[in-house]
This record gives sequence, C-alpha cells and structure tokens, in this order.
Amino acid sequence: MTEILDTDIAAVRRRLTISDAAREAFALPDDWRAGMARVVEWSDVDAFAHANHTAFLHWFEAARNLYFVTVGIPRHAVDKPGPVMMSLNTRYLKPLAYHDPVFVTARVKSMRRTSFVMEYAAWAKDGCACTCEALLVLMINATGAKVAIPDDVRAAIRALDAADEQ
Repeated sequence: MTEILDTDIAAVRRRLTISDAAREAFALPDDWRAGMARVVEWSDVDAFAHANHTAFLHWFEAARNLYFVTVGIPRHAVDKPGPVMMSLNTRYLKPLAYHDPVFVTARVKSMRRTSFVMEYAAWAKDGCACTCEALLVLMINATGAKVAIPDDVRAAIRALDAADEQ
C-alpha cells in the first residue's frame, strides 16, 4: 500500500512502467511506455451499465498527473508554472462494464515552446476502448502568463516518449 502512496519520482516511475505481463495481457503496442492498470469501478458505470464517458477522462487525468511527476512538472500551484488544458478530443471505441480490467496509457506526442500534446488510451483485454488527445499549455495560473517548457522537463519527456518537437 505504501508504494501506491509514495510520491517519490522513482516510485511513481515504477508504477507507470508497463510490465511485460501487462503489455501481453492488453496487447499494448511498444510505442506506449507509461501506463497504469485499474478496473472499472461501480462509480464509473452509468445507467446503461457501461463506463460513463467521464470515467475515461478521470482515468486519463490520473495517468497524466503521475506522468507529470515522472518528468518533473511539479504539483499544481497558482503561482508556479503548471499545465492548463486548452482542448480535448476523445473517441470512444467500445464499451467497458463494471469490474472489467483496464490499462490506461499516457504519452506526449509533440512539444512546442510552451505547449505539448498528450495522447491517452484505455485498453481492454480485447483491444483499445478509448483514445484521447489533449493540448496543454504551461502557464502560471495566477497571471495567465505562458511559460517555456523547462529544458530538464523537455529532456525527461524526450527520454520517456521521444516526442516530436515543432
């Protein structure tokens, strides 16, 4: 239990590292390098007995926040640079039901000076159930000022995902 609560970068990185067993069980492509296993909880399911669209977004948010820790983006504070979501595009491919196992992946697809595009996917045992792409801008929330992605963060993202830079 303490491993799950450990916010040390190395511990978070271990939690996000995709094991060979998970890669095989969910048929995860090799170009996904960060992700986490979970199950569809009762609170994720709607009246139609499948995971509600908002559940996927919560799962992607959880993966995104852990990803940020691993690349050195600090926890959110209004007076420090943090990512702000500017757009989100989600495609639901197949339904998931209560207690289905799910593997949620996250990666940075591309970076610009102050912004980056993240991709997410939720994988069922029989393939991809949902994909998502988000545009995020690094800014100081208190002022709205955009901030350049720090070199060390950029390098950590490149090391993890080999993200394209524009």
